[in-house]
Amino acid sequence: MKLQKNVSIKDVAKAANVSVATVSRIINNNGRFSETTKIKVEQVINELGYEQNKLAVSLRSNESSTIGIMVPDITNEFFAAIVKKCEQRLFSAGYSSIICNTERSPEREQEYFRVLQEHRVDGLIIISSQESVLNLSNYSMLPILYIDRDPHSKSESIVSSDHHEGGKIATQYLLDLNLTPYLVMTRTESSATLDRVRGFKEILLKNSYQDPASHIISLDLTSDQFLKAAPQLNIFLERIAKQKKIGIFAINDNIAYMVIRAATQLGINIPNDLSVIGYDGTSYSEISSPRITTIVQNVDLISEHACSILINQIQDGKKQNNINYHVVSVPVYLDIKESTIKAV
Repeated sequence: MKLQKNVSIKDVAKAANVSVATVSRIINNNGRFSETTKIKVEQVINELGYEQNKLAVSLRSNESSTIGIMVPDITNEFFAAIVKKCEQRLFSAGYSSIICNTERSPEREQEYFRVLQEHRVDGLIIISSQESVLNLSNYSMLPILYIDRDPHSKSESIVSSDHHEGGKIATQYLLDLNLTPYLVMTRTESSATLDRVRGFKEILLKNSYQDPASHIISLDLTSDQFLKAAPQLNIFLERIAKQKKIGIFAINDNIAYMVIRAATQLGINIPNDLSVIGYDGTSYSEISSPRITTIVQNVDLISEHACSILINQIQDGKKQNNINYHVVSVPVYLDIKESTIKAV
């Protein structure tokens, strides 16, 4: 199959018998030209199949209609759902998306930031960046929206679930079931994780637990490794199984699934011997047997706030208005399923 030659603006001008400048004015709808000339040029554009070079347009206008989205782990179901919803909303608003998987690496995050700037993106969404990552807002005029990150300055826009409250809800529910709560987390220390841990500790202290840290186990793995064998988890489960009325708050649904699978292999019955609560409200909470009681995050509302705020920031920047920064906390809720004992 023979490839069609790209049609240039010069080809359009020649076919319409007008100057390149006239074609440019008509395409960009600025300057002076007659209605007759406009109709003739637009007809030639349609006949020849001319399309503007988007890179050249972005260089002239300093706008690319493109948004960068940085995600720490694209295989994580919750992160993937956020990316998908944001991409859909941005596309509907006339923006294309460039999606970058950072692998939770500060170095990769900063390198992608450099690459996206070279691609002249109009704005950037950063999902759940590490606490140690440099505040990129201080080094660029690029509008940036953070999802699931604590604010580091007043010049940041952030949309996040209320993870502190989510940690408190999960822990209090275990206590309401007359269970001794434990928290199983990973080595990942995002702000979302730390907020959940803080909520867990706060409720234990409120209920006269003198040493909340002794009720926390941090597995030497990341959430995407939840299907791997974890001897550390097995040892922990065997130890607490000797106690009665135990409940585990897993830092997310992946880890809750991991806990249930390991407990079942050890002969520990879920939920009669051990109750488990997850976090996120992903499909793992449904396909697990038993189905996982979980704290649900509102993906639709998070993506709606994130895209709306970022687009407004971009528009404010075009108008040279003062940019309004927002910090939005999205409520979470407890979805009770089968992995926790029934309340009496």
